[in-house]
Amino acid sequence: MSYSIKNITYQYSESGPRVLDDVSLTIEEGTVTAVVGPSGSGKTTLVQILSGVIPNLTAGGVLSGEMHLDRDGEPVLISVVSQNPENQLFGYGVEDAIAFGLENMGIPDEEISDSIEYVLDLLNLQHLRKRSVQALSGGQRQAVCIASVLAMKPQILIMDEPVSSLDPNGKMMIRNVLNQMKADNTTVLIADNNLDWSCDIVDRVVGLNEGKVLFEGTRDEFFRSFELQRTLGVMIPQEVEIYRALTEKDIPVSMFYQYRDAVDQLDGLFTDHPGSVKNSEIPVMKEPVVTTHQLNKVFKDGFQGLRDINVSIPEGSVTAILGQNGSGKTTLVKHLNGLLKPTTGDVRFRGQSIEGKSVAQVSRSVILVFQHPEHMLFEQTVLNELTFCARMQGLPYTDEDVMKILETYGLEDEKETFPLNLSMGKKHLLTILSVLLSHAEVVILDEPTLGMDLKIRSELEDIVKKLKDAGKTVIIISHEIPLVFRMVDYALILNNSVKLFEGTKEELSLRDDIFDSIDINLPPVVRLSRRYGFDHISYTVSDFAEQAAAVLDRQTREGGDA
Repeated sequence: MSYSIKNITYQYSESGPRVLDDVSLTIEEGTVTAVVGPSGSGKTTLVQILSGVIPNLTAGGVLSGEMHLDRDGEPVLISVVSQNPENQLFGYGVEDAIAFGLENMGIPDEEISDSIEYVLDLLNLQHLRKRSVQALSGGQRQAVCIASVLAMKPQILIMDEPVSSLDPNGKMMIRNVLNQMKADNTTVLIADNNLDWSCDIVDRVVGLNEGKVLFEGTRDEFFRSFELQRTLGVMIPQEVEIYRALTEKDIPVSMFYQYRDAVDQLDGLFTDHPGSVKNSEIPVMKEPVVTTHQLNKVFKDGFQGLRDINVSIPEGSVTAILGQNGSGKTTLVKHLNGLLKPTTGDVRFRGQSIEGKSVAQVSRSVILVFQHPEHMLFEQTVLNELTFCARMQGLPYTDEDVMKILETYGLEDEKETFPLNLSMGKKHLLTILSVLLSHAEVVILDEPTLGMDLKIRSELEDIVKKLKDAGKTVIIISHEIPLVFRMVDYALILNNSVKLFEGTKEELSLRDDIFDSIDINLPPVVRLSRRYGFDHISYTVSDFAEQAAAVLDRQTREGGDA
């Protein structure tokens, strides 16, 4: 059996452009289908149509086409995990949030209790059941949102960027859950440009570009089309990137998706691998610009978010803060700009305590870009939003400065657009761009890749480089470990509210014990370049491929000499 949509076209207004243009696709029952495409390609609009939000809750649009989302003529339950979990969590506590949908379905109390227990066990959330939703980390809220939807046991589950704030363990857990749902014949549709986490469970891929279906086929067909992946701006596993880079250098390998498969193939190529890099030069960091001293935070519900945290962020560095959901990352950075006040201990900027200063005063020097851009968008146009920080801080700027930024990052045609009408990736990009015109010396980016396609992520890396080149200090919270290792100089690791590590990227690359303790893997390029004893640790795929080609060339020459 299959579900289908035929010739779906949608405009948000009669005079507006076609956000979806004659879209047709078939979804087989009991499969996982990924809908991918650049930011603004129509993925979220398609989700809203399939779920009935459009046209039932959104007025003024023009929708045409047919949908066949029933089973033998009977309607099926369709549930959605939204892009922003805060829009979908109702009730004070975790149990209330999970029960909300079930109560609205008229499910008896006893069955509701059983369903709550089921999803708390399924998603390993029992330890959160008595917590306030507002006190949870972003990733924990996302997990609770997923639990509230799974509790309703839908026949069709639609997920719009469901793991954007989840740590690697959370992503693995969702993969396992979706595999189980496939076995139970539940149909899953994932709208997400990141196939890194889901490549091993996805059956089919649908590619949207400018509202049209550019591709519909199997996962393997999609992964073999490198040009299609680039056109659609899809994030793929770094292992697949390695495969692509090696084949471009005519190195004979077959497609691999996972680390263990890469090792199986590459062990046969690199016949002499000592298992350690030949050098690991540790760079010297500058003096700290922000420090914390015995920082402790206990929340009103008694949860201790930070325990005796002492950190020193080097000036002019790009510093990552890593750790699983709930480890204290966002809690820490909210202290750095004064949004949270410590229970004990203090924060210092250039050696001076920020105690007693307002958030506005601290933000002139230390600015935090939230992980959900809706929390930072206040203006009526993109143009005004871009200049918001500068105007609030009384800083001069020119029209030429503003237009150059808009043109560089592809927003010039949307300068008069209402910011909340942008795609999620562009909303996030806009909040980050606004700090370019601010006075801030320290810029904190909390999960900056939310909603971003491959192109916008590349622009994010460009922005971070520009900030660093301008002498700014950048702090990044992210679960995108390969991206982090490409960008950063320095790192902090938090676990269960305690600091486990502080040091350079080069030092961290050799600390398997740290990554084992937080149950996160080092990037494949780091692990493989160490395994095969390359001249130095690789942090990018291109560098790994260059070193791999050099090693194989040396092996060939030495073999010929023998």
